[in-house]
Amino acid sequence: MDTDMDYERPNVETIKCVVVGDNAVGKTRLICARACNTTLTQYQLLATHVPTVWAIDQYRVCQEVLERSRDVVDEVSVSLRLWDTFGDHHKDRRFAYGSIDLSQALQTLNKAYGAGGGGDNSSYDLIGAPHEPGLSDVVVLCFSIANPNSLNHVKTMWYQEIKHFCPRTPVVLVGCQLDLRYADLEAVNRARRPLARPIKRGDILPPEKGREVAKELGIPYYETSVFDQFGIKDVFDNAIRAALISRRHLQFWKSHLKKVQKPLLQAPFLPPKAPPPVIKVPECPSTGTNEAACLLDNPLCADVLFILQDQEHIFAHRIYLATSSSKFYDLFLMECEETPNWSEVTCEKEKQSRDVQEQAWSVVDPDEEQEEDAPRTPQADQWESSSQNLSQQEILKLEAEGSIPETQTLAGWSKGFIGMHKEMQVNPISKRVGPVTVVRMDSSVQSGPFRTLLQFLYTGQLDEKEKDLVGLAQIAEILEMFDLRMMVENIMNKEAFMNQEITKAFHVRKANRIKECLSKGTFSDVTFKLDDGAISAHKPLLICSCQWMSAMFGGSFVESANSENSAFQITFQVYLPNINKMSMQAVLDYLYTKQLSPNLDLDPLELIALANRFCLPHLVALAEQHAVQELTKAAVSGVGIDGEVLSYLELAQFHNAHQLAAWCLHHICTNYNSVCSKFRKEIKSKSADNQEYFERHRWPPVWYLKEEDHYQRVKREREKEDIALNKHHSRRKWCFWNSSPAVA
Repeated sequence: MDTDMDYERPNVETIKCVVVGDNAVGKTRLICARACNTTLTQYQLLATHVPTVWAIDQYRVCQEVLERSRDVVDEVSVSLRLWDTFGDHHKDRRFAYGSIDLSQALQTLNKAYGAGGGGDNSSYDLIGAPHEPGLSDVVVLCFSIANPNSLNHVKTMWYQEIKHFCPRTPVVLVGCQLDLRYADLEAVNRARRPLARPIKRGDILPPEKGREVAKELGIPYYETSVFDQFGIKDVFDNAIRAALISRRHLQFWKSHLKKVQKPLLQAPFLPPKAPPPVIKVPECPSTGTNEAACLLDNPLCADVLFILQDQEHIFAHRIYLATSSSKFYDLFLMECEETPNWSEVTCEKEKQSRDVQEQAWSVVDPDEEQEEDAPRTPQADQWESSSQNLSQQEILKLEAEGSIPETQTLAGWSKGFIGMHKEMQVNPISKRVGPVTVVRMDSSVQSGPFRTLLQFLYTGQLDEKEKDLVGLAQIAEILEMFDLRMMVENIMNKEAFMNQEITKAFHVRKANRIKECLSKGTFSDVTFKLDDGAISAHKPLLICSCQWMSAMFGGSFVESANSENSAFQITFQVYLPNINKMSMQAVLDYLYTKQLSPNLDLDPLELIALANRFCLPHLVALAEQHAVQELTKAAVSGVGIDGEVLSYLELAQFHNAHQLAAWCLHHICTNYNSVCSKFRKEIKSKSADNQEYFERHRWPPVWYLKEEDHYQRVKREREKEDIALNKHHSRRKWCFWNSSPAVA
């Protein structure tokens, strides 16, 4: 290829454009974007800065660079040659300005690179340099809008140097790295090298700062962003115009330069709208497998007692057994149907226990009653403790005397079962007395395999290393648990991999039955009293699914022993004020299934508040996702959501729904003008932090609105000047003398 052709072609103007400025302001990136059409990611732009100089010989060795140098500006064919320079103030840049001859320039470059001046090569060869023009035709002076010092150096150092070496050369001021004006500076600083000076919000220069300096120096001003590919063509096209106008003054005979305009105005850059934040739902917590196994080993709130071989007692929970096994479901359902008068029995027992307690208190002072306001003595406390112990002993005595329903025979109902009855038992964990369903098992049911069977019913898992697989298979066969029987058979046949499908089907059936029990209230042992109704639930499932519930039912809270009539009732009462039934139902559905089943009437904020109250961050995220989906759907259908978003904002922040709050902030900021015009009072009533966020992230930003006003004003002024100039030129037309026909 021959670069000499550009200098020999008629009416092709070769423009030498020198780019100067401080280190790390973006000179080389800007040149590469114009000469090589280079596009860079933000990560590449924020990488560690290495001082480099883009070599001028690229126009000779690279055909693409040479082709991109050719352009047409105002009907003038040009060939733009870009010269990169060092940003160090002490470096000698006379070779670029054209103030020294080519041999001195070559020595200067080789000396600079040899001294570690940067670049890709250890030496610099000006290939094709004898054909490069001498003095620079235009100088592009760069600074970074994120570095105020680089703008100060424009006046104190760079402009003076330019005017010293090439006083007649036009200069164009360029503010680089425009994208940092709207970028997330915290993310930018994290992506930069560790020892780099962090960019502060106060370091970002508004457009008027650069424009003021340009006006003071009498030069045009433009802004660019290599990341957004904005302003690159504006800068170099107008730099070419400035160079051609300067050349037209010296070479006035070139008629093709008459149509060249003075540097045009640059329309302000409108930053793109920030994308809405994506609601991220964290990984679903464990489904309670470990908690269920722990609950089996530590039977808190147990309501079933198995008696094996007349000596070993194993506590369990009806809801886990009934939802995992059809056999146990039928067993406990039959118990509920055939013991309708259990509450009457317990009420009678309560009356008898109160009589025993009154007798115990009468021992304290048989002659006179104590007043209600009299101080309590240690002796009275001791007698109170004795009365409680006595009442429990009396309860057991009443049970021994037959004050409870008789044992129900199960021998003819199914193998493995002997009988079933209810009785009062002391829970081994909470030490509280409560009604328990006692199931007496057949002597063929062994303790070890039966415990393994219970563990499977609670967790849905079967250890392949189980020792007594034969005994487990026999019990599974007796209790008609065919899925467990099949899993044991697969393990014995070395086909344990087939158990995955069986386990999956087991969990599906269990989840469906749990939903059924929740909707119908079957086997429930706790009732939540709410503002608009009551909901029945199951304490064992709640304990394994929610730490808040576990602390409430398993600790020393009042709710752990608060019943409707007495301490012997099966159903306990929990009062939850300021909670509606719809939200509580959604929370229970989640605790049982780990899924959110939203209803059309469900208020997302009430659900978020309740989920935050129960310490359920995963449910909070699901509710946030549901709220955003509903708002987005309404906005797409044309329904105004601005007022609803404003009401959501601070409530979401208060209830730790940070993702929903971020989405609300984004919506308000990206629609700030319309929201503010309709809800000005609501905007002003927000917290100071939110007000500051609105001002910083509103779209369009304030600086853009100011720039747009300035651009439109200056544009109108220029249009008036052009009209006046055209009128002035029309009056200066040549006047020719016209001879009369008579003279002719």
